[in-house]
Amino acid sequence: MQFIVISIRKYFFTILFLLFTLSLILFSSTNLEAAQNGLKLWANSVLPTLFPFFVATELLCRTNFVQILGKFLNKFMKPVFNVPGESAIAIIMGIISGYPVGAKVVCNLYDNKICSKSEAERLIAFTSNSGPIFILGSVGISLLGNAQIGKILLIAHILSSLFVGIIFRFWKQNRVDLTFRNYKSESKSLIHISNLGEILR
Repeated sequence: MQFIVISIRKYFFTILFLLFTLSLILFSSTNLEAAQNGLKLWANSVLPTLFPFFVATELLCRTNFVQILGKFLNKFMKPVFNVPGESAIAIIMGIISGYPVGAKVVCNLYDNKICSKSEAERLIAFTSNSGPIFILGSVGISLLGNAQIGKILLIAHILSSLFVGIIFRFWKQNRVDLTFRNYKSESKSLIHISNLGEILR
């Protein structure tokens, strides 16, 4: 009996993927229709909603806008959320556009050494939110049939995410990343636009 259990654990994923493949063959007509509906939904709703924000955030992160924003908001961001002022771009885009744009901006900030790993962990906790279009349109109007309820949900969603950010300011607050600090002190500027065509590619 124990041998059978060990064998099942060893070949669990193999059996699971075989069953998945067989299901695709047995229910091919249903799978085809579902795949077509999924692609139509992605092309008509997801892509038009997210793609402009991806382009906008990528362009903004390649300019000195993040630096300017950081200078103005550092005195607010540091004591409230315990993150650098430049991180405000992730919060703003997370609220305006919704996920996964906020998370993508946090990844850009971390990859460009604008924030440390612990600061990125704090940011990701409250910047990957549902966007206004989804809450007002899909939830408020389509599902609940009431735009006013959608507005209430949007306000509650934004306030709760900011509250989560305040709570997470204590996450690894005493941890100091010396490698990141040394890199940041030596770095004089963020990534700049050197080739617009390369960025849009």
